[in-house]
Amino acid sequence: MKSLWMAPACLLLSSAVTAAELSSTVSFTNDYRFRGISQTAGDAAVQGSIDVTLDNGLYAGIWGSNVDFGDDANLEIDWYAGYWAEINDKLSWDATLYYYTYPGYDAADADYAEVDFNLYYGDLKLEYAFANDYVNLGEAAHYVALDYSYAVTEQVSLDLHAGHSFGDYWDDIDIGDYSDFSVGASTSFVGLDLSLAYLFNDLDSDQEIDNGAFRNDETVLLTVSRSF
Repeated sequence: MKSLWMAPACLLLSSAVTAAELSSTVSFTNDYRFRGISQTAGDAAVQGSIDVTLDNGLYAGIWGSNVDFGDDANLEIDWYAGYWAEINDKLSWDATLYYYTYPGYDAADADYAEVDFNLYYGDLKLEYAFANDYVNLGEAAHYVALDYSYAVTEQVSLDLHAGHSFGDYWDDIDIGDYSDFSVGASTSFVGLDLSLAYLFNDLDSDQEIDNGAFRNDETVLLTVSRSF
């Protein structure tokens, strides 16, 4: 998510700055899992984002987290920009261009771009993401996911997720297609957003490196967030 979109995004923001809304979020989680696979070797993460949203549907932002790949990687910074539109009262969609970066990562140049499309119907979300140069290794990767949030009460929601990763990248590293799932609940309390989820997938347990990086075992994920 980098320079290929930053110039037009900045131009749009400058021309409509009075219609922009700025927001930010800080989160704490016991493990940073990305599509079922840990990015912190199973350890805790501190994460944060800053977002700008325009009333014409355009948005842009930056998101960051600590990471641990078992080498000198310790930081991920993601840049993104996109567009959201409403079709009717229940149906909407968005398209986002992400650029994932890892500043100070000397062991590898893993920066890469990904496009992400979402279709929303009520509390249901259908997602498709595609990167033609996943983690800068020259192979394509795809991701499809279905998410559903059901309001059990006015304060508590049941959250369900199913995702599937596939493409040449996963085949070439001998993992192949795999699916990730989660079942959880979320609520808000004294200004904090809380979520608790059980994560599991169909990867073999030995598909992780010896020092615990990229672990994919079943886990319970607790996340506490505050938005401003």
